[in-house]
Amino acid sequence: MIRLSKRLKIIHDMVPESVVADIGSDHGKLMIALVQSGKVKKGFAVENKEGPFERLRSNLIRYHVEDKITPLFSDGIKDITRDVGTIVIAGMGGQTIINILKAHPEKLVSLQTIIIDAHTSVPLVRKEISQMGFAIADEKIVKEDGIFYEIIKFIRADIAALTNEDLEFGPVLRHQKSATFKEKYQSRIDEIDNIIAKGNLPAPRIAQLNEEKHKLERYI
Repeated sequence: MIRLSKRLKIIHDMVPESVVADIGSDHGKLMIALVQSGKVKKGFAVENKEGPFERLRSNLIRYHVEDKITPLFSDGIKDITRDVGTIVIAGMGGQTIINILKAHPEKLVSLQTIIIDAHTSVPLVRKEISQMGFAIADEKIVKEDGIFYEIIKFIRADIAALTNEDLEFGPVLRHQKSATFKEKYQSRIDEIDNIIAKGNLPAPRIAQLNEEKHKLERYI
């Protein structure tokens, strides 16, 4: 069995039984694990960089899953087939993820699930994908190698109303308030305190930082 990081294990557990496409699959670990666990009988591992793509193909053969996972040397979702019900996009910036989805809206029609691990611009991801006909069904936050990651599962839905607080903190995360969630925002509060303590900041900037701090304190 292939070993997954904590982050990839969370993504694995969010994936429903379906035809899955992992966009930016890198070495293919997630797709291999999905087949090994029995969640996926057919899927696509999409990669657009030659080195990782060759390692991806080698791994599919090594783990004897090449008959179930099709490697695609491609950009984004443009070459996935219409029977794909779930896509995973992990390890990219939020704006890049949005660009990938918007570049081929016809590919979104048959999708039922989108799972996102955006490393930047997470509020933008929540907003934009919710406007594409999907709603947030689940969210998890994990700390790995000192970095916090928010993993979001979207499902097909007619209406997805999100408040500003939902966009920034996550409609699921902000209600669950897990220990990792609190740690993330407490670390930012501590960072703000240190910035202010160093002095030499103009009054408007101090006021801005204090406003941010007070907002975060309401969520931990």
